[in-house]
Amino acid sequence: MVGFRIDDGGVVAAIDGAPAAARVRRIAGGRLVALATVVLFSGATIVGTTGSAWAAKKPIPTQAQVDRANANSKAKAEQIGETEAQLASANAQLDALNATAEARVEAYNEAQLKLAAAQQAFGVAQAALVTAKADRSKAQAAMNQFAADSYRGASNVAQISALITSGSPEEFANKEATLAAIARHEQGIINLMQQAEAAQTAAQKAADKALSNQQHASADAENAKNAAIQAVNNQASQVSQIKSNESNLSAQLAVLKGTAKNLADARAQGLAEIAAEQAAAKKAAAEARARQLELAKEAAQQGNQGSGNAGSNGSNNPPLDAVDAGRGQSISTAAQRATAVAFAESKIGLWYRWAGTGEIGPTVTDQGTQNVPGYDCSGLTMRAYQAAGISIGHYTGLQWDSGMHVAKSDLVPGDLVFFATNINDPSTIHHVGIYIGNGQMVDAPQTGEQIGIHNAFRSDYIGAVRL
Repeated sequence: MVGFRIDDGGVVAAIDGAPAAARVRRIAGGRLVALATVVLFSGATIVGTTGSAWAAKKPIPTQAQVDRANANSKAKAEQIGETEAQLASANAQLDALNATAEARVEAYNEAQLKLAAAQQAFGVAQAALVTAKADRSKAQAAMNQFAADSYRGASNVAQISALITSGSPEEFANKEATLAAIARHEQGIINLMQQAEAAQTAAQKAADKALSNQQHASADAENAKNAAIQAVNNQASQVSQIKSNESNLSAQLAVLKGTAKNLADARAQGLAEIAAEQAAAKKAAAEARARQLELAKEAAQQGNQGSGNAGSNGSNNPPLDAVDAGRGQSISTAAQRATAVAFAESKIGLWYRWAGTGEIGPTVTDQGTQNVPGYDCSGLTMRAYQAAGISIGHYTGLQWDSGMHVAKSDLVPGDLVFFATNINDPSTIHHVGIYIGNGQMVDAPQTGEQIGIHNAFRSDYIGAVRL
């Protein structure tokens, strides 16, 4: 309701919230009618100035801005869809590479086993060759001695000696047969040794070749294994990068969706407030006109006698938050409240961060998740008053119970304004901001949004506190 105070100078003031009554001085009837006419024009002025009053508030987003924000959000969603397709393809390639790598590793394991067997066979052949060479050396020495004895005729001497010492021709024959058998045995040993040595030499060559071939095969298997594992690692790194990119895009999409929603809400709210203000102004002007006409009629009837008073808006309803107004005690000074406001305004543009009180940490921004400073709503108000020398808890419930509760009509810059899911139940308070005047506040809204200046009298406004 708009109330007017009228005196000899005409309409002095139109005060929002004042009783719709006027005090009329006793003057000439014609003059009073003229004053009533002034009031009618004043009412028209109220309707006409609504737009300029709104202009002092935060500008209303245009429909083009809302459409552009929605388009950006849609484009980011499409980009995420493309990234998901890339991720599916990359994961399929990773699965195939893993299967190949597994086969390569098993082939390498098999090559290692064969190499171990070849090394063992090589060792056995090497040892056998050493033994064969030693036996051959012994046999060679015996054969050389036998050859020397034969060359010197030692064999004939032995035969003659055997014949002389023989008691009979039969005994001589037996001894000669024995000597021949010994000679044949020596030659047989030499032949066997030579055959064994030849066979062992061939086996050694085969073992050497098998070992060499297996060593090359093992090296090839190891190279193939390493290449396959490297391919898997590279692909896994690519998959990880795509996942990280998808995560960042999702965070950016959350920001863009939040921005689009906020712009749409701000536009709808701004248009609704303008319509409401215009309707209220028209209504106030109509009521003022009707009241002043009534007062003019009463004054005309009374003529130039006495004085008349009228006034009452016929309403005793308290403000919504009057039930809490006056409870508690304020300890802050105007200077401290100004310091808190200045601190909050200095943080405009920083991003909301869960449980943030200004420290650097993972924070969702329009560039994805970044390590930057951030605040949540009660963290910003706590730090603001901490800068002013007043300590309050990092919790909206504690801040609601601090200081003195004030009515909406008595708010001053620096007061804390609170918001709840049920405006009749303080236990449902979920948000707080710092009032800066003209129906506006500085606050940290929500994830994906920046600290900024916003409407302080939203539909979920529950009350205010002066620390």
